[in-house]
Amino acid sequence: MDACILLGVAALAIAFLLGSGAFAQTPSAPTNTVVTINTANKFQQVLASSGTPRRMLRIGNNNNYRDSCWVFVGSGQASKDGSYELLPGKEYLRYPPFVSSDEIQATCASSSDTLDVEYQ
Repeated sequence: MDACILLGVAALAIAFLLGSGAFAQTPSAPTNTVVTINTANKFQQVLASSGTPRRMLRIGNNNNYRDSCWVFVGSGQASKDGSYELLPGKEYLRYPPFVSSDEIQATCASSSDTLDVEYQ
């Protein structure tokens, strides 16, 4: 009886190891870009809506000043009230199942502020 159980466990382990390559998916490399805010306090598109689900989204406020930035998710009329505020050095980070494939708009307190945008 113990030999049958041991043989069954060994067979499952071998099947898993040999069969796992057939189901493996190569994850796409993350896309990382720096977005410069053209006009302060005016929302601009940072990411277009995606037809395929995003697996990760990170938007970082990499400004060393005291400037906050705001991230708006969706295609509606962007406003600071309906946005996520990013303090300097902070980031908006989402993983499945909480990653939106909608349009992303952002603005910052000063023109020429930058956001680090990474998605997969």
